[in-house]
Amino acid sequence: MRRSLVVVILVVLVMPGATIFAESETVRLSPDFFVETYVDLLKDPQYKVLIDRLKRQPRSADALEQVLDFLPISPLEMLEADMHLRRYEFMVPAISLELHRNWIERHPDLARRYYGGDGIVERVSDPSAPAASTKGTAEATVGLNRNLASGTGTPPDDYQGEVQVAVNPGDPSQIVAAANTMAGCPGGVNTQAAFASSDGGETWLMSCPPDHQPFGFGSCEFFGLPGIVIGSDPALWWDSNDVVALEYMIVCLDGLLGGLLGMDFGIVVAKSSDGGATWSPGGTVINTWGTGTIQDKQFYHIDRNASSPFSGRHYTCWDTDNNEQFAWSADSGSTWNQVDLPAAPTGGTDLGCEIAVEKDGAVDVIYDTLTCAGNDCSNEEMYFVRSTDGGASWNTPVRIRDFNLVSFSGANKPGPQDERGINPFGSIDVDNSGGACDGTLYTTFSDFVTGNTENTDVWVSRSTDSGATWGAPVRVNDDGEGGAAQFHPFLTVDQSDGSVVVVWHDARNDASNHQIDIFVARSSDCGLTFEPNIQVTAPSGEFNALDISWTNVNSADNSGRNPNQFGEYMGLDVLNGTAYIAWMDSRQYFPSDSGDGEKENIGFATVVFAVADTPLFADDFESGDYAAWD
Repeated sequence: MRRSLVVVILVVLVMPGATIFAESETVRLSPDFFVETYVDLLKDPQYKVLIDRLKRQPRSADALEQVLDFLPISPLEMLEADMHLRRYEFMVPAISLELHRNWIERHPDLARRYYGGDGIVERVSDPSAPAASTKGTAEATVGLNRNLASGTGTPPDDYQGEVQVAVNPGDPSQIVAAANTMAGCPGGVNTQAAFASSDGGETWLMSCPPDHQPFGFGSCEFFGLPGIVIGSDPALWWDSNDVVALEYMIVCLDGLLGGLLGMDFGIVVAKSSDGGATWSPGGTVINTWGTGTIQDKQFYHIDRNASSPFSGRHYTCWDTDNNEQFAWSADSGSTWNQVDLPAAPTGGTDLGCEIAVEKDGAVDVIYDTLTCAGNDCSNEEMYFVRSTDGGASWNTPVRIRDFNLVSFSGANKPGPQDERGINPFGSIDVDNSGGACDGTLYTTFSDFVTGNTENTDVWVSRSTDSGATWGAPVRVNDDGEGGAAQFHPFLTVDQSDGSVVVVWHDARNDASNHQIDIFVARSSDCGLTFEPNIQVTAPSGEFNALDISWTNVNSADNSGRNPNQFGEYMGLDVLNGTAYIAWMDSRQYFPSDSGDGEKENIGFATVVFAVADTPLFADDFESGDYAAWD
């Protein structure tokens, strides 16, 4: 019954015979136009009257239509403005896209002014593009670009982004990837899309982790009507017993305006003991349904170090209303002990954590903090904290980086991600290999030294004193400083030899700075230098656009894109000289087949590196390289 009510509401929203508006000149909007309009709208007495009526009469199609007719901007722009103002992000739900299309049909003149005529309705852009770069190195072998939805029976027919991938260290033939999704799971479950391979990535199947009900969250309802449940922000990790854990947010949104009338958050863990083919509920990290408290951007880690006094312990970090949190579990993720991470001396708006665990059991966490007021944030900095007692207590935060790039600033939207915007969020790992650089901590991030977000670069900084000081950053991308957007790097240490591998989104092959390829690079000398960059993306017959390597979700080029664009991160795992890389890929439907039901898919490839040269002894490095820096 609940599901049928939602269907009725959606039928009201989706008007048949959508008009494709002719191209016309757009108005010149300020970067903050939609945010400022949204703030003014919330103060408008007539808007409040209409919203109050909709809450009292949620089944009234007339009440909903009056709201849509009144709005000066679409519900999609309102939701994105709300995320900007309250500093949170999750997968934009399908209902918001339907509301956006409905609003465009009701406000064609405004749509022409804002979007040049078509908003996000269907439009095929010019498929021509510069040839992909062949820059790379013969010291690695790049595998076939795979479309993980291909051949899975009934694949998700919409967005899959914010991808993670993890390889079973006890059986490298088992690989699991996960992404935000919007459709494709049996029974209308729209939490996450999980893909599993049992043959090293040659073939894949799709599976769906559970929604809120098995976790005992209760009903998802607003104003007497069922809401919409979505999943967001996957995080994956294998334990030492061939069990893989998948952590994700479960979000309950009102079914009328896609979260603008109400939303609830929780974070859960699902487990699979058959390599990701099936999932069962593991435990609830936090459940704040019914409170309106925002939970966001979690990451996961399991201590697999036999020498650690906390071996087998599960860890996670996230932010609650922009306050960084941490939790640990001693029973494989069933129950959790939560602590508040130490506050940084600056900022106050915390975002974007990640975790590494040293072989002696020390837990390392990085997170960003910003200073935010009104529409914009400023002064984003990355901090490091460390625990030696299994996450119960933490040291004073140590600053790693004072960024030029700032999240939620209104100036963080380069061409490849001009709608969602990019963040400088870091990724951290530690060398537990026992080699020359054993114990070295590494973190990667994106930032620009000169210029702006259109020429962000990828950097790695390291520490050899357990995070007390951090060395000057080394640029990883080898196309020179500036000129192209390179962002959302992810870093993993290959524990078989201590080499450091970094993967990222890269626009170097496109003069317009819109089209993204995936690049990877390795350091075999403890992060002092990086080998020539390797392009991972290549033409592949597994996508409809089989003659290109790039993904383009720029708002002007790809009108069918999802507003999430690339999200906030991508997937990387490294084991025994092989990098396993997963990313959001648009080639199934753009530019050659814009009508394909499959939208942004998960792309996947392996990169097999040549045997790394043996690093120098650690005492051969100049001590000054590890000096603290600001």
